[in-house]
Amino acid sequence: MTFFDKAREAAERATQGAKQAADQVGQKISDPATQAQARAKAAQAGLQAKRTASAARRGMTTLIEKIDPRLLADLIIKSTALQEKANLALADKGSAYRIGQVEITAAIPPQVSFAIVRIDDVEERITGEAVSSTELVEEAVAEVPEPVLALDGSAGELDRLDEDEPPTEV
Repeated sequence: MTFFDKAREAAERATQGAKQAADQVGQKISDPATQAQARAKAAQAGLQAKRTASAARRGMTTLIEKIDPRLLADLIIKSTALQEKANLALADKGSAYRIGQVEITAAIPPQVSFAIVRIDDVEERITGEAVSSTELVEEAVAEVPEPVLALDGSAGELDRLDEDEPPTEV
């Protein structure tokens, strides 16, 4: 028997084995008990997904409710002050670009993003009374004696450093 004959026989055996496996899978899939079991598993997975989504919504609501509005206001003031300082520096360098938008994401930790825009040759004008964020930052720094590191107004991990007891090991 030649090498090609042996290869052909091996291929035929493999084909027959694959056909048998496919027949067994087809029989198992068409079995009503298997279908009922698959429906039950799918229903369980759907119920678990609903529970998980509900818990995530509750957790997010709780997180948002814990944000201290004064701390969020300070974050906005400091972010816009940085925007104004950067825009002045860009203007001093003769750049045609400015920070046109500040986006603050209430995450842990909070995230601040700046969007860069190209300015037109039209001079910007403020209507009404406006206070510079730089001035507001100076006022806020005078009011807050120490930095706050969490959105709910607590110092977070730094709270444990003030305790007399050493931290417990896990």
